[in-house]
Amino acid sequence: MTPPNIILFMVDQLTSFVLQAYGGKTCHTPHLNALAQRSAVFENAYCAYPLCAPSRFGMMSGRLPSRIGAYDNGAEFAASTPTFAHYLRAAGYYTCISGKMHFVGPDQFHGFEERLTTEIYPADMSWTPDADFRDFNSDEERAYTFGVSTIDTVRDAGPVARSMQIDYDEDVIHHAKRELFARARSADTRPFMMTVSLTHPHDPYVTTQKYWDHYDPEHIEDPLVPHIPVEARDPHSKSLYYHYGQDKCTLDHGDYLNARRGYYGMISYVDDLFGELMGALKDSGYGDNTVVIFASDHGDMIGERGMWFKKTLFDPAIKVPLMIAHPDYAPCRIAEPASLLDLFPTLLDLAGIPKGEVRTQLDGQSLMPAIQGTALRKPVFIEHIDGGTAAPRVCVREGSLKLIISRAYPAQLYDLSLDPLECENIAGQGHPEEERLTQLAEDTWPLDSLLDDVIRSQTERKLIDDALRIGREEIWDFTPRPLAQNSSYVRRGDAFPDVERRGYLRPQNQS
Repeated sequence: MTPPNIILFMVDQLTSFVLQAYGGKTCHTPHLNALAQRSAVFENAYCAYPLCAPSRFGMMSGRLPSRIGAYDNGAEFAASTPTFAHYLRAAGYYTCISGKMHFVGPDQFHGFEERLTTEIYPADMSWTPDADFRDFNSDEERAYTFGVSTIDTVRDAGPVARSMQIDYDEDVIHHAKRELFARARSADTRPFMMTVSLTHPHDPYVTTQKYWDHYDPEHIEDPLVPHIPVEARDPHSKSLYYHYGQDKCTLDHGDYLNARRGYYGMISYVDDLFGELMGALKDSGYGDNTVVIFASDHGDMIGERGMWFKKTLFDPAIKVPLMIAHPDYAPCRIAEPASLLDLFPTLLDLAGIPKGEVRTQLDGQSLMPAIQGTALRKPVFIEHIDGGTAAPRVCVREGSLKLIISRAYPAQLYDLSLDPLECENIAGQGHPEEERLTQLAEDTWPLDSLLDDVIRSQTERKLIDDALRIGREEIWDFTPRPLAQNSSYVRRGDAFPDVERRGYLRPQNQS
């Protein structure tokens, strides 16, 4: 049996609850709605880490980020770490990526045979945070550091004619569509695994006038959880308030409306880009034998509780959309918790790679049994170690229960079946499952030593980054290669009409 082609369509910082497929009422996303109608929709999917690089490294390796040293956005993704791209390539797939995966380090491929674009963010270690792990407070002076969003970007929300992110994502989609057509005209008959990864709808919350005008501010809903004064927040949320500089910039309800309006506009823009790619998939003849996976690397608080961005373990920052459309399976909805770490074994299942050939220790499980009707029965693990916390915070989601523990902050326990908005912390109140879940977390993470490991790694990376700034600079960023001489364009010695006919791709007769 020929294994299917696979497209993994990634976006950045898209929280699931705003999408209509997840109960949202405001966002206009007709193409994603259509995908949901033919997909297994995972209603409670989580990232492993609410930050770009660690989440993506964990997804690609099938490991908790802390287990591969992916502590922050300046952490190297080691070339010796096996990824799903390595496994699929070894199994006979053509693997390529168009767009962002936030690779840090000299290896800018990690198993992908081809890269179609550069990264949007640095490939070096310059985004390594300072290894101080302090609680921030209202009295200290803080300078903004590289790679940290600030609350000022919320006030930037509004229409723009152009942005860096628009430039990047249009390039990503252009090259991905072009690659699909090139594959269709190629003599290479290998199945393909293509990752297409956008930087939208990451803050700042700006979009073009077209998408800004999609949304009337009168129709933008209030937060599900209203603004919580900083003095009434849990200790970590207080620290995060100062980490993002919210004490330096007063936001009003108009700022909130503008930010969410910009966010929704970016999501509609993403939806249109996704629709373009699905059109190219059909026109290239691959529509009926390609599995399409849609996911985000993490979410965004977008004003819920008065909080923004990520680096928190409340659901809006860690729950992500995850939809898998397989042409051989009926659509369904799956309520049991799932993780982006599950994508690695799921992709191997899709490719028909026997479990006995998997030599990598994985922290996720294949989602194919769930797609085929078998209920998932497993906990989901999430962690946060980066700046904005005094010590690592870790989370276990099992069934309807969600436990968060840390050596620096009080425990938090929520029963999401009774308290889906996480308003009542029932930790320490005698819940019969709290002790078991706590022990599960303690067995999963070395919390007594993890902080020291993180500080040691960040200190060493800071030293390396400082040293590499001196003298001749070696650039790790991937630079797309120029077109080869034997490209599809007319070159020396080519004769008409043969050279033109090589570029024909006839319309595909598809339903």
